[in-house]
This record gives sequence, C-alpha cells and structure tokens, in this order.
Amino acid sequence: MKEFRFGIIGAAKIGAKFCDAVSKVPGVTVAAVSSKSLARAEEFAKANGVPAFYDSYEEMLQKEELDGVYIDTTNNFHYENMLLAIEYGKPFLCEKAFTLTKAQAEDVFAKAKEKGVFGMEAMWSRYLPAVQKAKAWIREGRIGEIALANYQFCFVSGNDPEHRLNAPSLGGGANRDIGVYAFEIMDYLIDQPLLEAKTMQSRFDFGSDSSDGMLLRYQKAIATTQVSFLSVAPEIGWFCGDRGSIQLLRGHGGGGAILYGKDRAEVERFAGDPNENGFVYEIRDFVESVRAGKLESDIIPHADTLRCMALFDLCDREYEVK
Repeated sequence: MKEFRFGIIGAAKIGAKFCDAVSKVPGVTVAAVSSKSLARAEEFAKANGVPAFYDSYEEMLQKEELDGVYIDTTNNFHYENMLLAIEYGKPFLCEKAFTLTKAQAEDVFAKAKEKGVFGMEAMWSRYLPAVQKAKAWIREGRIGEIALANYQFCFVSGNDPEHRLNAPSLGGGANRDIGVYAFEIMDYLIDQPLLEAKTMQSRFDFGSDSSDGMLLRYQKAIATTQVSFLSVAPEIGWFCGDRGSIQLLRGHGGGGAILYGKDRAEVERFAGDPNENGFVYEIRDFVESVRAGKLESDIIPHADTLRCMALFDLCDREYEVK
C-alpha cells in the first residue's frame, strides 16, 4: 500500500510528539512541516527528521503530495488553518480545542462535507487503552447503567497573560485547554443523549477563563466537570452505576482505570502506561478512515466536537450575563 504522507501546519512542541507517534505506525510518514517562521520550521524539521520545511502553509499544500494535514497551531488559528486544508482538499486532524466557537466548527464541518474532505478533532485520549478498557467495562454492564459521573482536571497555569495557555488573543483559557478533555472523555463514556446543561465560569483579570464548571443532565445520568488553572489536584474521573463504579486515573494521559463492585471493593485494575505515546491510536484511525473514504471518525465524530463547542459557548455567555 502506498505510503501515507502527513504535512504539519505549525511547528509546536506537541508536533514533535506527533512525529514520534507517526514513526511508530508502519506505512505512515511526516513529509513536511510549515510555520510562519522559516527558521522555526527548519529547526523543527531537523529535530524530528522531517525532510521538507516551509515558511508558508499554502506553499507546503501546493508543492507537497500530502494525504493528510496535522494542525498544531494555537487555538485562535485553527479555524482558518482547517479552511485552508479544505480548500486544497486535504484531510485534516486538528488539535483541540477544535475552534473557538460552535459556529466556526459548524462552518468547518459543512465546508468539509461539501468538498468531501475528512476532518477530525485530535481527541487522542479517547483512544487510550485505559479509556477503552473503561468503555468495555461499561458496555459489558459491569457497573450497570451510569447514573452519576464526575470529571476533575486542574493545574496552575501561572499569571503570564501572553502564554498560550492563558492569552485571550490565542484562544487560551481552562476550558479550551483542559475542559475539552474533561467533557469529551466523560461524554464518550456516558454515551447517553445530553438533555440539559448549566455552566459557571471565573476569569483571570486579563480576560481568559481560569476555572469552569458544568452540570449536565443526560437521559439517565447527572454529570459534572470541574476544570481550573488555579488549583492543584489529581486528574480523576468517576462513573457510577447501580452495580459498581469506575475510577479513571489521569484519563487524558492514560493513567489507568479501577473497577469497583457493588460493595465498593476493588474488582479489577487496568494499569496504563504514562510513557506511551497515545497519538499512535488516533493516527491509525485517521489513516484508516481516510483510506476507507469516510468523512468523520467513529471514535470522535463531528457531533461530539460540536456538542463540546456548544458547552464552551454556554460557559462564556453565562459569564457575560452576570
């Protein structure tokens, strides 16, 4: 089978992890990288074994024979970068947060569908073995029907208003950096229609959100997320039913999962590998989906990304109303 060739838009630190993951997938390679800075693109290419580099995204898309594009720019540029990939008919994998608003995401998916281009949010954590093990336990009925769930993720981002984590101009803020994991992992495991949402948010003095909370009513479950750039605590998810519960440890990093029975005693433990490059799984799905002629992934379909963006919109609106 013909080698699958990726091009990278952006030359961020996370792109190095992507290159490492690609090197572990047979028949897939990173053929080129592009950045607004030629020096940065060259440095990235040399450090990660990428043969070609450009200081223009468009030039890379014009000159290189690419089968897919990985986008690792800051959040504020995702929308325009994906539209460029669609213009050139290139399937794209875009880092989270997918866009700044639901309207932008809807526009991206509509244009991709119109042109027959595969598009996907890089929610790699859904593919991790620990998350998939939790999914299997739930499907097997090990904890019964989920009635209660919670996901907490926090760390201290610092007070630099120019850092990509914080800067409003770059699409920074707790929700779009870590809230995306909390919701999209939890939503995937609950797997019930979402019926109602209430949100709450606090912000740094310089404008971006510092802490966010969601109260969600699913068809048969009540769930909450709490994320913060002002707190220190382990990343923990709980999924509870009438037969037992699952504790997900550092879900976005593959920390493992613990199954508890009706008597609250540990029944089974799945050990994750924190040193594993979890990007490998999403890359395989991306390549297989593109080759199969699909327009979206079965693991992270468009509807799931849009639901997440809608909740972030709600958080922002409810803050502004107060």
